[in-house]
Amino acid sequence: MTSTAAAALYIPPLGDHLNSVSPAKPCTRLTLPDHRQHEWRTEYLGDLPEAAYYHPAAVLHLHGNGVGHHLPLNPVAWTLASAWRGFQLDYILVGHAVITGNEDHDGNLTPLPAQFTAQTEKAIAAATAWWCDNSFHLPHWPYTLDSPAFGPAIAATHQAL
Repeated sequence: MTSTAAAALYIPPLGDHLNSVSPAKPCTRLTLPDHRQHEWRTEYLGDLPEAAYYHPAAVLHLHGNGVGHHLPLNPVAWTLASAWRGFQLDYILVGHAVITGNEDHDGNLTPLPAQFTAQTEKAIAAATAWWCDNSFHLPHWPYTLDSPAFGPAIAATHQAL
């Protein structure tokens, strides 16, 4: 996290980056461009960026075929989306994730509001801390997504919101 204003947040997957992602640096603030936003999302997510709506004030962007491309798991994005929804998602989220504001009337993505950005960063840090503290490789995840073992991760993330 940096002190500059953000229009978007980037959440890397924990899988291959477990040693470089920490609760102290769980996400990166990004500047949302005014033009060529599809190309910008493609730069971070890959060739098929897809929008997912888990919160009324934000859009979570992921690779549209991350499972088919065998992208690494992103339990932090899954935990945040579950906390936003208020229940555990019954499917995994994989690959890099970018959070932006909603689309405006012209179809352009809007920046995240400052207070929402700060709250979301705290929630991402809480989710990252839980996954790092629990060794990421819990025997159930991602094979038993409805396991009560993940309730504490979602609760900590929700509390940070």
